[in-house]
Amino acid sequence: MLNKVFRPRSWRWSQCRYLLLGIPLTGCLALADAELPENFAELSDDVQSVILEFMFFPDRANKVWGRDLAVSGVRSLVKYLDNYHTQVRIDFDAGTIHIENRGSKTPLQALTHAIEATLLTPADPAAVDLRTAADFGLTGTPFLAGKVKDHDGQLIEYSWRARRYAEYLVANQLQQESNRYWVSIPMVQEFQQVSAQQYGTLVQQAAIRYSVPAPLILAIIETESSFNPFAVSPSGAYGLMQVMSRTAGKDVYEKIYQRSGSPGRDVLLRPEQNIDIGTAYLSILRDRYLRDIQGTEKQLYCMIASYNGGAGNLYKTFHSDREKAVARINAMSASQVYRTILSSHPSQESRNYLKKVSAAQARYGGGT
Repeated sequence: MLNKVFRPRSWRWSQCRYLLLGIPLTGCLALADAELPENFAELSDDVQSVILEFMFFPDRANKVWGRDLAVSGVRSLVKYLDNYHTQVRIDFDAGTIHIENRGSKTPLQALTHAIEATLLTPADPAAVDLRTAADFGLTGTPFLAGKVKDHDGQLIEYSWRARRYAEYLVANQLQQESNRYWVSIPMVQEFQQVSAQQYGTLVQQAAIRYSVPAPLILAIIETESSFNPFAVSPSGAYGLMQVMSRTAGKDVYEKIYQRSGSPGRDVLLRPEQNIDIGTAYLSILRDRYLRDIQGTEKQLYCMIASYNGGAGNLYKTFHSDREKAVARINAMSASQVYRTILSSHPSQESRNYLKKVSAAQARYGGGT
């Protein structure tokens, strides 16, 4: 996978990892000096591609942004325009959009264009090139439709209104410091609910197809990606439900789709495919790996924890022997199973994950 023309030098992998997580660098002088992880050759093609994309991010981007250089993360979208002089950052957790221009010959014009383009960003991740400073592909329904209101309190869904709002922001809410020009745009307060409605039909279809509660699917999407359809993690998880190609994706291909192989990045970044595969994997957890667990509520808690940390770690929470773990789970009440996972699961991340998903599921109308 690694082309021989790449000659990485000394930039530390830990710093590259910060970039992959969407965290701005503090103190990195150049992206050209990079060091591949020791197990690079063993990683999947998709994960290798993600690493190479960001380790060899163009030098001109680094020259413009320096310590403030950032790339997209699981809950954030970062896009560069205007030959890397304009940076667009969308925070899906906070519901904020920050658009900034540095060093452009025509900063106000570039900023106006970037605001308009951001508001009209297509909902299809395949139409947006996050790897270069190429312009947005302005096609189809914007994924921010219903999530941003203009200065008149009107939702922005059409190009004329996006252009008008961009001009208003630059004229009235522009902030400047030296050669920096930026504007910040809040999403509507209920942006998470709007996002849930945006994918509602796909979620309902998957819920019916695999007999998985729709509130659970929505809760997992919110917890995994905050409804960011562009989500890519450094571990190789993709899309709304953060599906791992070589594990969950492979399982679904073989056990549900009855085909060999595993879904690639392009497949998993399509919302309809991602939601179907993620939901299918939940059904595999329920019907295969956790099939001996008795009680719908107990099984649901175990599914949630297993989606994050795997069925093996879920069983280890209760006993090192799987059969004894099942027996112990079946002897417990649902609330006891929940509390045991929160107190004894090997992974703190999985403990927190169960709490977050359970709380989100309740908000979407599902009880746990």
